[in-house]
Amino acid sequence: MSDTSYVPVSERPSNEFSSGLLDSASKMEMGSSSSSPFPSSSSSGFTSNQRSQMSGGLQLPDWLTESLQKPLVKIGIAVSSFVLLIVIIVNASSGGGGGSGSGGYSGPTRAGGSGINCAGMQDMLFGEPVTAHNGHYYQLIGGSFASLTWMDAFHDAVHRCHNGHTGYLASIQSMEENNFILQLIKESKTYLNGAGDKFCWLGAIDMNTEGTFEWVTGNSHTDGVVFWTGGSPNNGGAPVNGQFDYFENSANGFTTGANEPNSNGEEDCVAMRGGHKMTGGTTDGTWNDVACYSRINYFVVEFDG
Repeated sequence: MSDTSYVPVSERPSNEFSSGLLDSASKMEMGSSSSSPFPSSSSSGFTSNQRSQMSGGLQLPDWLTESLQKPLVKIGIAVSSFVLLIVIIVNASSGGGGGSGSGGYSGPTRAGGSGINCAGMQDMLFGEPVTAHNGHYYQLIGGSFASLTWMDAFHDAVHRCHNGHTGYLASIQSMEENNFILQLIKESKTYLNGAGDKFCWLGAIDMNTEGTFEWVTGNSHTDGVVFWTGGSPNNGGAPVNGQFDYFENSANGFTTGANEPNSNGEEDCVAMRGGHKMTGGTTDGTWNDVACYSRINYFVVEFDG
């Protein structure tokens, strides 16, 4: 057998092949072919609809394609927003139990649930000093210049953090604690400015049942705890199971003729009377039920230890 070596097609004499075959082979080797009616994938100059038309697919006008894309994007965004809203509602409604609280504030940390989760966060105190007392911490907020509703105070309190704990409006459990908070008010550097009694919002309401006062705090020991039922003492109102209260009435030793809480004019929130620093009135530190949208000077934020 003779020894022959391979010779590329393009180098062979043209008379070995028909001209058509040689032309085709040469064009393939060069990487192009004029036999196809379509541009290659790297070609430009045709729209997607033109390519679809040439390949036998469904043709849509470019203006229609563009006009369909915009509403479809809007529908996608609307569906995503709706799903997110459902998730938020489900999470909000699945909060756990806790005390026998008001309908508007359910869960074991009802005040905290409306505010922020301070776990692992730095302190958020906004300047006012913090004072320790019996393992808890307190901030007096406001001054004679302030004009605060109970809701103002409530929402401010639950957006403060100290040592990883969310704040709440103070829930007073003893005469000692009551005197401590009264002293915070009287020692305020703004206390002497302005005339008249200074009042301080506390974390107690009877919004759920008229005449039934409970603490709305976030503290697992006091949140939702009912400490007074029956409304005015004139109608049989009294503290519950020895719970502490300091409403201004004869049962607490006052002879002023006041019968607090009196629920006069839908007064659903509780405030402490700060009194006058210089006179030291005998009713300083007493509690009064007040219309929740009344505007007073102070509130006290309490933090767990």
